[in-house]
Amino acid sequence: MVPPARSLTALTALVLVAIGAVLAVGAAPAEAAKPCWERVIDDWVDNGRLDGVYSPSCLAAAREHVPEDIRTYTDIIDKIDAARQEAVRTPQGTGGSGSGSGSGSGNNKVEPSSKASEPEPDVGPEKDEGPISSVLSTGTDDASSIPVPLIVLAGLALLLMAAGAAGFAHRKLQARRGSSSDSLDS
Repeated sequence: MVPPARSLTALTALVLVAIGAVLAVGAAPAEAAKPCWERVIDDWVDNGRLDGVYSPSCLAAAREHVPEDIRTYTDIIDKIDAARQEAVRTPQGTGGSGSGSGSGSGNNKVEPSSKASEPEPDVGPEKDEGPISSVLSTGTDDASSIPVPLIVLAGLALLLMAAGAAGFAHRKLQARRGSSSDSLDS
């Protein structure tokens, strides 16, 4: 029979390897499979503004699907409303500022924005915050992605729970060994 301490150690190692494999393999969804409204939200999540040109129906769908936390704590609704007004005012396919009928082409294709009158914000020199911040900021420019710090905290919590369980099991084994040696002495 395998001692319980060894089986607990093996089980803990197996769980940690499984968690590592799940975190390492996480499949990224295909960009083409995303609906238009999700591309609008991802565009805003990327840098806090809508850089693409979207149809009014696409912007309306995005407004309906904005998650509650983003809706409450950010200005995404204002940005979507402004982009929707601009889309109605300017027919798609023209870069000018003409006043079209606003029907749009019904095409949800994202095109580069041609807003020459809007200057780029002056953010100053780019700060090099070090390797930790560069690792934590990779892969989180998508509205449906799980933030890396949250994954790290979840892994740490699981590791601490496993360590606590191992300590609890060790105390139980020690108590069992102590009680069996006491009964042998009597």
